[in-house]
Amino acid sequence: MHALRNIHVALAPDGVLVDTQPVSARPPVASNGGELGTLDMRDWLDTIHAVDERFAETVAAALYELEHESWFVVTDTYDNGPECLDIVSGWRGTRVPPEVMQRLAASTSPVSVQQAVRLRLLRRAP
Repeated sequence: MHALRNIHVALAPDGVLVDTQPVSARPPVASNGGELGTLDMRDWLDTIHAVDERFAETVAAALYELEHESWFVVTDTYDNGPECLDIVSGWRGTRVPPEVMQRLAASTSPVSVQQAVRLRLLRRAP
């Protein structure tokens, strides 16, 4: 909640804070040849749950008002499997299962990862 309080102080009166978070537990990984498997982002979701708790605290403390919330799918596209593997392996709270790792390492086609993303607009309360 400390960061949200700091942002509240810095945000203009009646300003809007945009909060986006990937929220997929197992986003699919695919190439031109079909699905390669899924990433395991369940540990990341633990982080999101902690963020949600802090968010609820700031709303309860009347620092922000939830103005809008929506969900959509974002597709990240990579030139090939090794590039995808290099990047997603560094994502916090993300594990690449061994079978997906092997498929990505061997894929020379473009690869995509589809993630559900939550968008929230928080209006700074006076």
